[in-house]
Amino acid sequence: MVYLYLTIAFVVAYLIGNINFARIFSWHFARKDITKVGSKNPGTMNMLRTRGFGEAFLTLIFEGIKSGIPALAGYFLFENFFTGFGHIAYFLIAFGAIIGHCYPVFYKFKGGKGVACTFGMFVFHPNCWWVSLVVFVCCFILFLFVDYPFLVSLTFMFVMSVFTTCWFTVNTYALATMLVAILVCWLDFFFVVYLHRGNIKRLINGNENKVHLLDKLCKKKKTKSATETQPTEVAEENVEESTQSASATEVSEEAQPTQE
Repeated sequence: MVYLYLTIAFVVAYLIGNINFARIFSWHFARKDITKVGSKNPGTMNMLRTRGFGEAFLTLIFEGIKSGIPALAGYFLFENFFTGFGHIAYFLIAFGAIIGHCYPVFYKFKGGKGVACTFGMFVFHPNCWWVSLVVFVCCFILFLFVDYPFLVSLTFMFVMSVFTTCWFTVNTYALATMLVAILVCWLDFFFVVYLHRGNIKRLINGNENKVHLLDKLCKKKKTKSATETQPTEVAEENVEESTQSASATEVSEEAQPTQE
């Protein structure tokens, strides 16, 4: 019976994974289809390239929630009703959401590459969340110096997969739990590597697109400064125009002959 519930949970997670926040935010904020701009990939990195850091970070958070929250809910439910199956349910549900994101049935199986959802799988895990945040911060700093975001993403996934393998190997969990956790982590890692095969090929050929994170951050600040100063400049121009009009009126009145 428990395996039937695990299958149902996996399918539900897959359907939840079909929700694509890159598509939603791109259309909401700019009325643009993210699949028709930039790399045409409905994911966080394309949002960073085409929409900027703010919307990309928002996409990362919501895509992480999309896989992490259902997995966490499944963990507590299965651990409560089927003791010992909490971790198994967690990783299967998270992986189901990742598959749904990458191959969504509602979008003709054309989805993202699963990095943000994998971030959610690690950061919401009861035993891995703090390590995930530390590794994420380190990778974010690394991103300031490495202009190939997919390398940074794969680095995060590799480090977390190694940590998860060590954690479940050292701690006294049931063999099935350990095998499922380790298998899902590494299966997900190589699955995402496969989805980035085009990026890897372009990197080897020397024509992979670069993303300068510092430029994205500076551009956001410059845009904000320009928006704040624009009303002041317009006001100053209006004052100058009013002054010029008043001066012209005075000159015109002085030029008219005085009637006695």
